[in-house]
Amino acid sequence: MNPDLLILCATHFEISHFLSLCPGESKRLTQTGLSIISGEIHQKTYDLMITGPGVFNATHALTVYLEKSSPALVLQTGIAGIFKDTGCNIGDVAIATREHYIHTGIQTDSFENAPLPFDLIKDNPLSRKGIYLFEQDRVDNTHEILSRALSSNQINITKGPFITVSSITFSFKQANRLYSTFSPVMEAMEGAACTHIATLYDIPIIEIRSASNFVGERDKSKWNIDLAIKHLGLVCAHLYPASILPNHN
Repeated sequence: MNPDLLILCATHFEISHFLSLCPGESKRLTQTGLSIISGEIHQKTYDLMITGPGVFNATHALTVYLEKSSPALVLQTGIAGIFKDTGCNIGDVAIATREHYIHTGIQTDSFENAPLPFDLIKDNPLSRKGIYLFEQDRVDNTHEILSRALSSNQINITKGPFITVSSITFSFKQANRLYSTFSPVMEAMEGAACTHIATLYDIPIIEIRSASNFVGERDKSKWNIDLAIKHLGLVCAHLYPASILPNHN
């Protein structure tokens, strides 16, 4: 049976607060040992898949899933680093308006790559630079609904571009360089990969993350992972209004 929502998260720890609010009713494993937890939220069904971190694990996990099932919507989620220059703080939640795998393309003398001479997705020229756009109406509706639903929890909900990286940013100097080039809200390691795969299968996707740290901050004593996980759980538990989900035949 195809679920209303497929939730993708790199680790069980990141999504643990959501599972405490909306416990799964069953669990199964894929051939390669990936966990798929199934449950319900407000009479809507979900599958939750723990993909493992990084673009390769995420690509594998979503491909394995979509070969057998067709969810109405994919939610890519987890905790992430947020850029200080946005004015946002640790614990804030962001919805991606676009994803950019910044390692795609041809190297240039500048920080940003030039596009490849071929599409990575047929008839999608933005894929030549690893750029993937999200459906703007869904982003806007989700932002409005979550902002209203979580106003009493004092969770700031924002939206903007995300970047996907395969190497974690090591300093504020590097973070400032990334921000001046790409103007991202958040940096994570799976979003562009999952968006690429969802596009190939023509499945709607949205990405929402909660900030555990500032990008470039390597002192983990200054991170707040527990707060990020708590806010992420609340967000995922409020994601089911009909205006977010597409029609699913």
